[in-house]
Amino acid sequence: MNIMFLMGGHCPDSNRESYPLYLTEVGGKTILERQIDFIREIHPQQLLFCIKDEDVKQFSTDSVIWQLAPSAKIFSLKTQTKGAICSALLGVQYIDNDEELLLMAIDDFIDDSAIDIISEFRGKNADAGVVSFVSVHPRYSFVRVGTSGTPIEFSEKNPISKNALVSFYYFRRGHDFVECAKETIRKGNLINGSFYISQTLNEMILKQKSICMRKIDSEKFHPLKTEALMAEYVYKHMARKNSK
Repeated sequence: MNIMFLMGGHCPDSNRESYPLYLTEVGGKTILERQIDFIREIHPQQLLFCIKDEDVKQFSTDSVIWQLAPSAKIFSLKTQTKGAICSALLGVQYIDNDEELLLMAIDDFIDDSAIDIISEFRGKNADAGVVSFVSVHPRYSFVRVGTSGTPIEFSEKNPISKNALVSFYYFRRGHDFVECAKETIRKGNLINGSFYISQTLNEMILKQKSICMRKIDSEKFHPLKTEALMAEYVYKHMARKNSK
């Protein structure tokens, strides 16, 4: 399996000296380190990191990653892309193949077992898999399911259901993602000026590929996209630690 962490999103910090939120330490470990620990049980064949060039220059993020995962492949974004699809395709040489692919945002954290999630997708012989939680906030991606519980439509920034998505996207074949990503771009389906990973899943549906959805409790999902959300996560972490 190839696992790609997408770390090139817009940073909300106004202070240029502020470290990226994924370098925030919680219980002695950065969020970046916790995410790498989270997926180690999957025993990935290759770890890929898509990071902003300015983070490399200002914070030596590449060195941080190589200390945690010495064999990791890193590719940097010189400028802001047209969204996560475009960022992911910068690593096309590593993912356009028949190997499993997992795409993850560095700032979406879940308290669950990565191997349990992947095992469920594999057990159902799914061509793709997503993780959902209950929310109607338009910051998220969403999936509508049919009467059988099978995903039938995906949307971005538009709550077509209460099934919001974690940025945790599984593809049984990396080639499927690459082809669907290219098709999304060819169609010019920009959403607020960007292309999103969730859009490739609508292309998967059109190709009659099977998609599995795993539900988790909302309390297990921690979006870490702003300082306020990060502070909330740190507070919850410390509260759990002190209660033990």
